[in-house]
Amino acid sequence: MFYHQKNTCYETHTRMVVGTNCIEQLPEEIKACGGEKILIVSDPNVSKTEFYANCIDYIKKSGCPYLVWNEAEEEAPLRNVDTVCGILLKNACNLMIAVGGGSVIDICKLAGVLATNGGKGPDWAGYEKYSIPPMTLFTIPTTAGTSAEVTNMAVVHDEEKNVKFTVGHRILGAAKVTFLDGNSIESCPRGQIACCGIDALSHSFESYIALNANPITEALSLSGVRLISRNLRAVYGNSSNRQAALDLIVGSAMGGLAFNNTGCGNMHCIGRHVGPQLHINHGLSIALVMPSVAKFNFPAQMEKYRRIAEAMDLDVRGVPLADVGEIVVNGLKKLISDVGITVKMSDFKPSVEDFEKIAQDSYTQYQKFYHYRNPVKMTFKDYMMILEDCCK
Repeated sequence: MFYHQKNTCYETHTRMVVGTNCIEQLPEEIKACGGEKILIVSDPNVSKTEFYANCIDYIKKSGCPYLVWNEAEEEAPLRNVDTVCGILLKNACNLMIAVGGGSVIDICKLAGVLATNGGKGPDWAGYEKYSIPPMTLFTIPTTAGTSAEVTNMAVVHDEEKNVKFTVGHRILGAAKVTFLDGNSIESCPRGQIACCGIDALSHSFESYIALNANPITEALSLSGVRLISRNLRAVYGNSSNRQAALDLIVGSAMGGLAFNNTGCGNMHCIGRHVGPQLHINHGLSIALVMPSVAKFNFPAQMEKYRRIAEAMDLDVRGVPLADVGEIVVNGLKKLISDVGITVKMSDFKPSVEDFEKIAQDSYTQYQKFYHYRNPVKMTFKDYMMILEDCCK
């Protein structure tokens, strides 16, 4: 395999505890990290579930005093970050435990940075901007999608400016421990399972075809594609299917471990701007752009698309390489439809001005970051063409 970068690397800084009911290991991990006072962060829906109650029971067994804040909102608004940071400082906590999806986890990640480094969230936008280790964080994901439980960055929504920004650090930005528990998504709404699952698939897909992929990330990415595409429908149909749920959660984490090193491509370059502009959640934004971006990127990574097809159990035996892309794109469309996502970009009635802003913001991000990730060289017109194709 040819690698665009002569020297590549892989690293991760999160300990992963994996298994059905693996949260029973919480007391041991809390003691091992020197937990003295804990802030548990969740959202109004997750905090009502049996799984959350079980997490609390195991945390109690550690003997550590704890506080709870269960008001996290969708899309990780900056004001939630400020609230959590204030609670941490006021109560002298030294450990956070995030029980929830990507928004809950990202709120905690950035709050932990502010608690030790000071300042405001936007002060630290970008990578390697802070030097003091954040507050220690444990993550217990209750969705299989964002992979925030293992990544070294937080993506937060600044509602005043209507933009999302990233705060990341290669070494310091990741959670200390994550618990990938097959019971965690049993109470997750089906629509959320669908959108999060497609987002998870995009992480593995994009990291596999990324320009700076390497042998280790490729192994993780392709396994992620396989686990997610084989289990998402089953979990969407019955979230009590423990084995399928665990496989889906692990597949999601694999994608995160891969793109944590490679970054993502145009699905996220475009999707991160579609959401705020059209007021839809991140997972749905990715689902809307995924087939069109996959079609556009195919000519640059045809052989890798054949391997993706095989991982998705799509029959490409004897198919000419030039025709594999269409099979993969149709496979993605079918999976998206099978999990109940049937809307198109046009259903949100985007204006020409909407598309021009999304395209310009995407191209600006491409010039800064995505030019060394996405396999096809991009122009503003290319982004407009992809957005128009999303409406077909």
